[in-house]
Amino acid sequence: MIKRLDVKDYGKFPGNGWDFGPFTVVTGPNEAGKTTIFDALFDALCADSRKENLVPWKKLAGRYGALRQSSLCWDGDPLSFDFAEFLEIFAIRGGDTDINAADGGTWSAMAQAKLLSAGLNPAEIGEALAKKAKTRAAGGVQARISGLNDLIAIKIPELDTLKTARDRIFAGESETKRLEVELKAQSAALEEKKAELQALNGRLEEVSMACRLASAEAGIKVLRELKEAREKMGGLEKFARDEMPAYRALQQESRGRERDAVCAEAALREKRAALAATKAGLDQLVARLPGLAKQGEIAEELSSKITSFLAAPPRVVLTVNKAARLGIWAAGLALSGFVAYSGRNIGAYAAAAAIAAASAWVGLRLSIKETLVGHTAQENKAFLDGAAAEWTTVSGEKLPPEFEAARAFLAKARADAASAADSLKSRAAEYSGFEAGMRISEKTLAEIKTAAAEAAGRAAAWLKERGCGTEDNYQEARAGYTALSSRAADFLERLKIYKEKLHCSSDDEIRDRLFLEKEALDLKGIDPVQADEPELERIKARIAEKTRETGGLEAAAKELGHAMETAKAVAGARLETLPERINRAENEIFAARAEIAGLELQADAYKLAADVFGRLAGSSRMAFEALAQEVTSTLSGVVPGLRAEFGSFDAAGASMNDSAGKLRQVKNLSSGTRDLFMLAARLTMARKARLGAHGALSPALLLLDEPFYALDPARTAAALKLLGTFHAETGWQIILLTKDPSIKESAKAVSLPVSCVEL
Repeated sequence: MIKRLDVKDYGKFPGNGWDFGPFTVVTGPNEAGKTTIFDALFDALCADSRKENLVPWKKLAGRYGALRQSSLCWDGDPLSFDFAEFLEIFAIRGGDTDINAADGGTWSAMAQAKLLSAGLNPAEIGEALAKKAKTRAAGGVQARISGLNDLIAIKIPELDTLKTARDRIFAGESETKRLEVELKAQSAALEEKKAELQALNGRLEEVSMACRLASAEAGIKVLRELKEAREKMGGLEKFARDEMPAYRALQQESRGRERDAVCAEAALREKRAALAATKAGLDQLVARLPGLAKQGEIAEELSSKITSFLAAPPRVVLTVNKAARLGIWAAGLALSGFVAYSGRNIGAYAAAAAIAAASAWVGLRLSIKETLVGHTAQENKAFLDGAAAEWTTVSGEKLPPEFEAARAFLAKARADAASAADSLKSRAAEYSGFEAGMRISEKTLAEIKTAAAEAAGRAAAWLKERGCGTEDNYQEARAGYTALSSRAADFLERLKIYKEKLHCSSDDEIRDRLFLEKEALDLKGIDPVQADEPELERIKARIAEKTRETGGLEAAAKELGHAMETAKAVAGARLETLPERINRAENEIFAARAEIAGLELQADAYKLAADVFGRLAGSSRMAFEALAQEVTSTLSGVVPGLRAEFGSFDAAGASMNDSAGKLRQVKNLSSGTRDLFMLAARLTMARKARLGAHGALSPALLLLDEPFYALDPARTAAALKLLGTFHAETGWQIILLTKDPSIKESAKAVSLPVSCVEL
């Protein structure tokens, strides 16, 4: 809690300070400095988020200067606020609903927006209603609730006593008891069926609107995709007709020309290879011809020499029989050795020598034989070796070692030389023919290649005229056009269904109807994800079934009720005044409980007033009726005679009755009624802003600047009552700036702990 505010060089206050309590009323006439105190409190509370370039501090600097100072003395832990949070929630300036908050918009519009976006489900409402007002001050809500509970505690035993007496009278009336039990069971079953039917009706409307929104979005998508398909088809219009046969003909011609060129080129390569082979053979023959000619000459000479050598006359040749010679020599030596060994004298030795000499001469004479021959083998070999050596010098080949073979070999060499000379002439003529044919083939190949290039150019030009680089590009474009055409036809069929369904004659009319449908459903917050046509049909079938069951239960309950009334009438003659006394006691207990419920609703009036727009999330007629009843009951404590109605899902559909009893929209009510309602809403927003995840309320304070300037005394008292209840429940500090000095006494009248600061 703020204990004291000190300022320095703050407007008209050079160095002042003020003490504050839990509920402080700062009073003073116009220009007394109330706005300065408001600005100083704002400057100190929001110092952590202070930025001189932001609008609030620019205004403060322009109004009080950059040297202004404000400080707070705290009783307990200090508080700090974000400047936008403080201005939007915790600072309430009555009569200034057009002040722009940090994110734009007026205070009243912001309150409505926050209420609308808060969201509230039945469970949250039940939790809110379960919270009781905490104050137990004399004359307060809790004190009255406590007194009523004491009354109920007294009346319930009295009622039980009366019911016991009645039950004793009805002890013999088994039929009445049975009917009562059966009626209760039937009534419970009926209420359960009604609750199920209500839930199904709510679900039906939710799924039905989701299906409508999904259908509208699907139709809009069909229109958009149809337009895109038509635009793309316009760009591919040249591919509407299949012209591939013409391109195939050009392509076939080009390929035929290319095949001719390939064949001609292959034939030319063969001719070039043959020409090269012929030239290689000719070159080899030219290179070999001198050697062959030389070999022919040498072969001719050697053949002549062999002929001359073989034609020479025979001659005498002496041959030695070495075996006979050696035998004679051996015999003479043996005999001479025997003679010498036998005589062992000079004569024997001389005779032995004569025998040895005679045997040597006889061996020489008798072993030599004269033979008439042409040439000897050595001579033949020597001659052939010489001829072979001479032949090897010119050919590198070996000459056969026999005369006939050598003569045949040399004859073949002469024939080869002559054949090579003849072959050279024929090869030269053949080469000339090949060379002439190759020149003709080269010219023909060039002509075929030119024709092939021209054919390929015509095929490429055909593709280029259609904006395609390859045949695949053309086929892709053609396939794309076909696919787009098919899609467009499918979209047209689907649009035909929409035309019949919506009774439209043109695409524009369909589009307008679908967009209007989507916009209306989007404003209601419908989620198209929940669209489920099979589920919708199932819900309808279940509603029909539940309706039949509910009708049957209602008829049965009605019959039981009639039977119950008849039984009670029969027993009433003996009950005397018990029924009236029981009824009176029940009415008193019911009235006490109803008053308690009303007091609890009144204690939470500002909370339920803030949550009222969240209930606009309901989607059925019964939800609107229930919401109107809750608002009427909730605000009756602060605006007597209030009656509220709701006809749509936004704030514009909320209406309240004015002082004349006429229903009017909230924005069209008087400024006092609207400000009172907005005060309750602002209190609720402040409380929500400090409510933790586990329901614990964080400390805070409220700064109110002339919040009641448009209220009459009755409305001022009601507003102070709201502030008193809020202060008692939250324990927050409240500082109220006003030029009306009577506010102090009015605040004390509702038991607020008032502290006063007079300027």
